[in-house]
Amino acid sequence: MGLEQVSILLNNLGNPEKTLNFIHVAGTNGKGSVCAILASALKGLGYKVGFYSSPHLVSLRERFRINGEGISRKNLAELIDYTWPLVERLYSKDIRLTFFEVTVSMAALYFAREKCDFVLWETGLGGRLDSTTVVSPIVTAITGIGLDHEKYLGDTEEKIAFEKAGIIKKNIPVFVGKMSASAFRVIKKVAKEKTAPLFNIDEKILSFRKEVDETSLKGWHFSKINRKNQVYFKTSEKENNNNYYLPFPGEAQPDNMRLAHIILEFLSKKFNFSLKTALESIRNLKWYGRIQQLSDGKILDGAHNPQGISSLVKTLQNSFNHQKFTIIFGCLEERNPEKAIPILSQIAKHFIFVPIDSSRPCFLPEKILDIANKIGCITPCSVMSSLKGALELTKNKRNILITGSLYLAGEALLDYYSKEEIINI
Repeated sequence: MGLEQVSILLNNLGNPEKTLNFIHVAGTNGKGSVCAILASALKGLGYKVGFYSSPHLVSLRERFRINGEGISRKNLAELIDYTWPLVERLYSKDIRLTFFEVTVSMAALYFAREKCDFVLWETGLGGRLDSTTVVSPIVTAITGIGLDHEKYLGDTEEKIAFEKAGIIKKNIPVFVGKMSASAFRVIKKVAKEKTAPLFNIDEKILSFRKEVDETSLKGWHFSKINRKNQVYFKTSEKENNNNYYLPFPGEAQPDNMRLAHIILEFLSKKFNFSLKTALESIRNLKWYGRIQQLSDGKILDGAHNPQGISSLVKTLQNSFNHQKFTIIFGCLEERNPEKAIPILSQIAKHFIFVPIDSSRPCFLPEKILDIANKIGCITPCSVMSSLKGALELTKNKRNILITGSLYLAGEALLDYYSKEEIINI
């Protein structure tokens, strides 16, 4: 990991990133949701908004979205044809670029060619050495800190926070979501060293109310609390007492919305736009594979680390009045089923372990079963040779949850949507 190689490739491409207004977002969980909220809000204002995200669910084209539409096959092919000779030339000089470095560079080139007004720029892994950190953003944001990718980022929240804080740039505002006091101290220290103005979420700015329906997932109604001195960045609009709607059902989403809100508040002052219009624009937002209820009632979520899985469990407990679920579970080899299974056991009546149809190494279901037995899981468990088989087995049954990996989520989505529906949000 590091920024040297991606910097060389971008330089060979003419440094397209220098023409763009990046909103750079890092965090263990929630960064995709925050980026999706911001992209939808800015699009609703009439801006042309690029959105680079990873990983993709069903197609590489998802990583290059403008105003919610994935790049066309034709434009992606042209982008690859243009970039690939440079990649080969650098390889000949022993500069061996990674897949992620190349896609990041292609995204910057695509968004610059299309003259995007803003670009939501989601980190891949960490921050300090992540390829996305090569850009100079107008703001940075860190959604939260939890244990994930410990092999690369460290085995404590403080070490991981230091890596995430690597996206903070000198004199550039940084917005920080909910996290432990120890993690926040690390980020605050880095922000101070870089003289970066720091803003963290205040739970007293927005009030949330969730619709309750024990048969389906609902989103959040929210409004600004009518109290003095609650606005970080004063605007000319009287925005209190307005009611808005966030269509994401997860228990972590209010904090993601609070973070997106203070970023929008800052940007509305800097770029002189209506915060009210921005907040109204997220009402019909779509974001696949994140605590999503499918057409037949199954719940799908790409949670893959303890923090995300705990949030998923809390959401389902609150939304379905502590009902139990049959859980179809699969994960990559780099994950920790020994941590995931005990958390999921709180809502499980039966586990079905499945493989993932991916080029990434994944746990065989028999191996996950061995792990479940070794850690003393008392929930009944079984294995299936494919996700499709598990979906067929649970057809027409209630309270089915599919989780463990975004790659598994993508595989499941293709049973319910066309690729184009998933690519275009």
